Amino acid sequence: MTAKKLHIFGSERAQTMVEFALVFPIVLLITYGIIEFGRMVFIYAAVTGAAREGARYGAASGTISGTRFYKDCPGIRTATKRGAILIPINDADITIWYDNGPSPTSTWTGCPPVGSNSLDPILLGDRIVVQVDVDYQPIMGSFLGVNGFHITSQNARTILLNVEMSH
Repeated sequence: MTAKKLHIFGSERAQTMVEFALVFPIVLLITYGIIEFGRMVFIYAAVTGAAREGARYGAASGTISGTRFYKDCPGIRTATKRGAILIPINDADITIWYDNGPSPTSTWTGCPPVGSNSLDPILLGDRIVVQVDVDYQPIMGSFLGVNGFHITSQNARTILLNVEMSH
């Protein structure tokens, strides 16, 4: 009778090991998917925050070292990079342009903006638009055959040219 119980116990252990071997890769794949999805959402949030910070800096009223904030291209790029938490953003990933509203009739590309007569074309109500475009690559994408993609965020703010402050 003892040999029979030992034989049944041994086959149950083998069955448990086979079930574990079948289920464990699926559990690992689900865990990896959850981690990778969280990482992707984190990168998206960081890129969105970076574009927002760059546009906020460029839309500020006043000057820095005699230059209006919307013309301070290195400052806009620095604010954009500083707004991205733990995500490396290069200058080539940042695009800055200006327009005159949500349905623009005039757009000025490049930073700082230059009008057709080589003068500053920005008027009250015009906007600065900052776009950040980064590549997202999954951690084990090449191993699993998953390709990365671009994450793009664009933010626009109305430029505050002159804000009167009353005392």
